[in-house]
Amino acid sequence: MSRIVIRSQPVISALHKLVRLAVICLVAASAIQNSYAEDTELTVIDSTDYPWHSIGRVNRAGYRSVSSCTGTLIAPNKVLTAAHCIVSSKTQEKLPADEVLFIAGVRRDKYAARLEAECLLTIDGYVARNRPKVDEIRKDLALIILKEPSTLFPLPPLTPQESRRLRKTTSFLSVGYRRSRPYLPTVVPSCSVLGSQEDVWVTDCNTESGASGGPLMVNTIFGPRVAAVMAAKINDERSIVVPFTQWQDLIQNASCDGAEETAPPAAAQETQEPTN
Repeated sequence: MSRIVIRSQPVISALHKLVRLAVICLVAASAIQNSYAEDTELTVIDSTDYPWHSIGRVNRAGYRSVSSCTGTLIAPNKVLTAAHCIVSSKTQEKLPADEVLFIAGVRRDKYAARLEAECLLTIDGYVARNRPKVDEIRKDLALIILKEPSTLFPLPPLTPQESRRLRKTTSFLSVGYRRSRPYLPTVVPSCSVLGSQEDVWVTDCNTESGASGGPLMVNTIFGPRVAAVMAAKINDERSIVVPFTQWQDLIQNASCDGAEETAPPAAAQETQEPTN
């Protein structure tokens, strides 16, 4: 099967503009259609069923914290999010693990689990910046290793084998706890990968403050999977996500041993995109 690069001039132009664009902490983002309630262009998820209970808020220092992103429980002791979600906005340094909480399945004033971090891992070479370059966003991934394994059923990441079924027409779901609805997850129920640049994917999933770190989900014959992680907003119609190819080594080699150091970089490989 041939692999094609889905590029268009508007996409590339938008990416060039992003070189000076600040990554925003995207705070507040189909498998279970009857759990949705329509809300303009977004769909509000008001369900505690799988996989929604595995998606939650990454909070700094408490449930009522005004600083939060979105994260996904991808294994009993691992939460995937964006790296800029676990660094100090003032110092640009990684936060202490005891200042980060993952609150799974937040639904208004209730939640499925409150999970504490043992350590925080990022991809080797990640540098926090208020105005990152496009080629830096591909490393904007973090893994939160939990102190205790969760009993919730995780939402696994897409594997290279499963990704072979992706097509140009594949529909994705972008989920996050957006600023407009910080205590209920919202989803863009059908969006696409428009192309790639600098090892990131450009999508037509709209996003807003609060959804950083949220999953770009895809339904497979084995169930829903995390195909990418929301990292940055280009404009009201386009966003940048970090695809699964960039964080395979991070999740496979995750350990709190020597956690002050960062995880190994992703092995050199071509960024895989949906094919025809």
